[in-house]
Amino acid sequence: MKYKELKERYKHRFSIRMAAGFLCVALAGGSFGAWQLQAGRIAAVHTDIEEEDRAAKAEDTDTRKKLADQLVSVLDADTAQSLDAKEETVYLITDANGKVNQTIVSNWLKNGSANAQILDETELVDIENVKGEETFTQNGRQITWQADGQDIYYRGTTTKEMPVSEQVTYYLDGKEIAPEELGGKSGKVTIRFDYTNHARTVAKIDGRQADIYVPFTVVSGMILNDGFRNVRVNNGRVLSDGNRMIAIGIAMPGLKESLDIDENDFDKDFEFPEYVEVTADVENFSLEMTATAAMAGLLSNSDFSDGLNFRELDQTMDDMSDAMNRLKDGGGELADGLDTLNDSMGGFSDGVSALASGVSAYTDGASKLAEGIHTLNDRSGTLEAGVNTLHDSAKTISDGVQKLDQTLHTKMTEKEQAAVKKQADQAIEAQFQKGTDTYQTIYHAAVQNFEHTMTSESSVQTVQTGIQAGLRAQGLTSEGVVAALAQYYAANGFTDASGQTFTPEACQANVPGTETTYAAFFANAVLNGGLSLALADGITSGIAGQGAASVGEAVTGACKMAAKQAGEAAAVSGAESAKQKIAAAIEAKDAQSGHSLVSGTKALSEGTKQLAESVPALKNGIGQLVSGADELTGNNKALKDGVAKLSDGAVKISDGAGRLGNGAHELSDGLKEFDKKAVKKMLDAYNGDVKELTERIKEIAKAGENYRTFSGAPEGMDATTKFIFRTEGIKEKED
Repeated sequence: MKYKELKERYKHRFSIRMAAGFLCVALAGGSFGAWQLQAGRIAAVHTDIEEEDRAAKAEDTDTRKKLADQLVSVLDADTAQSLDAKEETVYLITDANGKVNQTIVSNWLKNGSANAQILDETELVDIENVKGEETFTQNGRQITWQADGQDIYYRGTTTKEMPVSEQVTYYLDGKEIAPEELGGKSGKVTIRFDYTNHARTVAKIDGRQADIYVPFTVVSGMILNDGFRNVRVNNGRVLSDGNRMIAIGIAMPGLKESLDIDENDFDKDFEFPEYVEVTADVENFSLEMTATAAMAGLLSNSDFSDGLNFRELDQTMDDMSDAMNRLKDGGGELADGLDTLNDSMGGFSDGVSALASGVSAYTDGASKLAEGIHTLNDRSGTLEAGVNTLHDSAKTISDGVQKLDQTLHTKMTEKEQAAVKKQADQAIEAQFQKGTDTYQTIYHAAVQNFEHTMTSESSVQTVQTGIQAGLRAQGLTSEGVVAALAQYYAANGFTDASGQTFTPEACQANVPGTETTYAAFFANAVLNGGLSLALADGITSGIAGQGAASVGEAVTGACKMAAKQAGEAAAVSGAESAKQKIAAAIEAKDAQSGHSLVSGTKALSEGTKQLAESVPALKNGIGQLVSGADELTGNNKALKDGVAKLSDGAVKISDGAGRLGNGAHELSDGLKEFDKKAVKKMLDAYNGDVKELTERIKEIAKAGENYRTFSGAPEGMDATTKFIFRTEGIKEKED
């Protein structure tokens, strides 16, 4: 079945494009893609030629050579060669129409291994070494060079037919014109390059003989002077630096014939590049030259010879068939799933309503949260000041407790003991001041006790006994008796019969009797009667009356002195004991926290310090929290609007799900129809002409790989060949 028949059978041309078209486009695109792949090199052609043309502008032959070499660089695939290789360049000098006037073949034998001899094969005649003195011997096609480790550059001539020929045709205002007549003319000029591929081979395709052409890629170019305007190039492009232009085009002669396909089977914009055409508006036409470079084997670099094979394509088609079956199964499952979706749309609508309520509550909460965060931010300064104050206070307390603990463990100095004693003395002195309760109590008790002691019966008897003993000791003399009696009378207020107080003189005057009588009387009265008792009572009473105050004060002073001594000792001992108790109390560890007052206040100080140091970061975090809260609340309206739209859209989704379910069922049916009417037929087409097409592609690639040299090369030598056409220039006629 031919492609036109396929086209008529499948008018939508889907099968052709899917099964066969992509192969043709890939192959043609891979060939024509030399233009795209070498875009950077083509751009470099312009720059390099302009630079080199300035240096050798006077030499026309240099300009021609440089243009040709630059066009060749566009085709170079930069494939790695071995150390020992052959590069062949065939120069064809033609007239302006492309007719060959002279053929020169130049060969470069690369001697990377520094061999003493190089074996080569060639069909050339008139061989000469162009860059050295090395000699050679020849035996038929075989030629042996005495290289001595050097590369060999030689050239020769041949009458062998070129694998590619070129025809250049000129048109002025739509009419063909001879190149010699075109010089100096003005108008719309067209220059067309047609190429013919003569390198044909025969291959067996699907059991039949088929013509396959070596895939030559041809690039033509020319330098245009400032007389050219509105330049257009098909299958190429125009480069310009503002002063001069270069027109470059690319073609693949013979490719369409090798593929044996019709361009009408593809889109109207698709074509195989078989010629190059340059069109421009020209004033006083002249052209220095044109140059064309051609090389074979470009397609082989595209991996078509190894990349396309029936096994892979067969697998691809099998995969396509399996994929189609999965599509059909998936279409059915999709329809079933959408039925389930439709059944669940009621719950979805309820969920959307619940979501709307939740969003409303969320936005209200977010607003309140933002207000609280702003309040927190406003008060963060107060917080910072308070935390710093807290730390200062905690540190002061900790330092005080530490110092107190240290002091409590230090023994009291004499100065400290003296101070404590002084305080105790001052307290006791204050208690023993005259008029105080303590003083009065001790004083009156001493006075009463002294008076009672002195006036007691035993004291009087003791004094009486003393008086008697004294009188006896004095011998009871008159002077002594009178004096004692006068003293007694005066002390006790004795009176005479008339009631007058007895004076000592009266006592003497009234002493009855004589001295002896009186002495006897007095001795009897004193020693044996109540007079001694009365005298004793008077004496003790007098002593008690006169000495009570002195005794009270003395006793009170003695008590004060004793109290001071006891108070001082108690105060020092109490202070030391209190220090120990206080130290034990502040060092005692709490059962739950494990801290004492000392360690606790220190930990509190350190904790408040860390807290104070963390406040700036906290304030910064609060600032970020404020920004986040503002951003959060800033989206409240959009969120509410979105939920409102979601609520409105829920109804539309429900309607759409219903329509989608209907569409899924239609899709499932359509996939089955597509498989029946398209995929299966495409597989039939693949098993028909597409396999033939892939065989042609493989043979084309193989032909490119096999074309190694024009004039010959030994088997196994890495060799490449390029052809360069140089046409004569067209000059303006001289008057």
